Amino acid sequence: MSSRNNIFGYSNQNNEIRKRTWLVMVLFMLLFCLLIYRVSSYMYFNSKPLKTMADAQYTIDEKYGALYKVFDCNGEDLLTYKEKYYAIIDPVDYTRFNEYTSKYDLETLTITLRNYNKTYDLEKIKGTGNGEKLRYEIDKVTYEKLKDIKKVKGFYTYCSTDVVKDGYWKTENILTSTTYNKVSVNPVSKKEVSNTVSKSADSLEMQICNKTKNNEYTKTRFAKGINGEMGAATTIKPKNNINVRLTIDKQIQDKVEDILHNEKYNKIGVVLMESNSGKIRAMAQKDDNAYNVNLGYPSTNGALPGSIFKVIVDEAGIDMNKIDNSEQFAINPKLFTQENFKGNTFTVAEALVKSSNNIFAQIGWKVGVQNIYNYARKQGMLSKVLNFQQEDIGNFQEDILNPTYAQTSQTAIGQNVTITPLEALSIPNTIINNGVYVKPSIIDAYVNDKKEVLEKIKPKTTTVLKKETAETVKLHMIDVVNRGTGDAAYIKGMDIGGKTGTTTYEKGNKSDGWFVGFFTLNEKNYSMVVYVNDIKMNRLGIADEEGGGTAAPIFKKVIYALKNMQ
Repeated sequence: MSSRNNIFGYSNQNNEIRKRTWLVMVLFMLLFCLLIYRVSSYMYFNSKPLKTMADAQYTIDEKYGALYKVFDCNGEDLLTYKEKYYAIIDPVDYTRFNEYTSKYDLETLTITLRNYNKTYDLEKIKGTGNGEKLRYEIDKVTYEKLKDIKKVKGFYTYCSTDVVKDGYWKTENILTSTTYNKVSVNPVSKKEVSNTVSKSADSLEMQICNKTKNNEYTKTRFAKGINGEMGAATTIKPKNNINVRLTIDKQIQDKVEDILHNEKYNKIGVVLMESNSGKIRAMAQKDDNAYNVNLGYPSTNGALPGSIFKVIVDEAGIDMNKIDNSEQFAINPKLFTQENFKGNTFTVAEALVKSSNNIFAQIGWKVGVQNIYNYARKQGMLSKVLNFQQEDIGNFQEDILNPTYAQTSQTAIGQNVTITPLEALSIPNTIINNGVYVKPSIIDAYVNDKKEVLEKIKPKTTTVLKKETAETVKLHMIDVVNRGTGDAAYIKGMDIGGKTGTTTYEKGNKSDGWFVGFFTLNEKNYSMVVYVNDIKMNRLGIADEEGGGTAAPIFKKVIYALKNMQ
């Protein structure tokens, strides 16, 4: 009985050993499979980051240029570039590995750098620190002297092509900047303070930034030996970058800028647009180092539009049948007594030609501020047009629902409203487009490095006026140029319509001159706004020169420049 129990006990023990053996074997097989998976994963799926880490120990990349290119509508690069030269020192490698380096090369390097800039003193370098390289900017002559020194460890030179942002307020420079100086008032000191902050996520600039966030810079790559020796440089160009093509035509932009630079006024803005597409072909100002007048000055809601705003009152009245095109208005002797039209009567067309404040105040009463507001708003005058971060927004300065007669009078002649030149562009454009508001645009498409279109931007349109209304007001504006206050913009043989505007500010010794208009050239319609800011006033508080004598002649010069380009 005892032996029998021993036999069964031995058998049970063997079974237990077999189970454990199989368990260990399965465990080892699972671990082996996991190991194979991990190795395969690193070799075939996650090798790039590891390779990058390994290569980083033996390669150095110097990136330069722009993260994306900005082209005009014809594919010409709008950014300005400048070659810059650098001498780079790795303090650790330089002090550690140059014991047997040619003394001649070391002295040549040291003396050449010191002769260029006495603060570039290699004898004061210490081989400790946080591993950051010393980056010395040099000129081309110094670069030519140093570039052939190859045997000094921890040293190399390179040439980069960097973007130069002279004139921050150039359109292309604004678009490529993701930060701006935000001015605020310190609650304690009550003084203005300026801080550099990021532009908002919904701004045009940040929309471009998000589109191009996966782009890569052009790089100069150096191979680095284990003892600090530097190999030959190679250029690594990105392959899948997204670039921006603007609606701007550089040739037209340059012509407009040339005109503005030759004008005597310090602050001038011009925006020229193809009417049917809304594509801005030129957005220029005289001084790109000063705030861009076309966007509106900060915290001002733009500028008083003056008499160019009468076009809005004209179209609103006719479109709503509040006034009739043939209706006669008599001069009210109690309104704007400085006008020399006493005893006269005018139709709305004649009042626009003569730019009568008296008559348009009366028309404003009939149309109503609320309706004037609605027609302005439908044409983008109370919201951002291009959505630049620092673009201002127009504003009505009185109670829209319950305005007084005096407030209504001032609104009807553009003295109680503020708009930006970009917003003013819609005044002639809606008329020449038969009552359709085409929102101006400055981004034409996103393209690759071969300038092939990746995404096309489509125009946004809104019908604002009846076609008959637009046709009527169009004739009114043509009369303004042919025989009215805008005759300085007249060109024989061309259909040009427009409206002058002169504004007077209660505070300060200044006035502004405006001209908004449309014209047809080579069977293509254009709309344009010219804004002259800060015209001097004489002793009587009257502008030395009004919109018809300041902005209208510039409008005419731009048209002639376009004609000469054909």
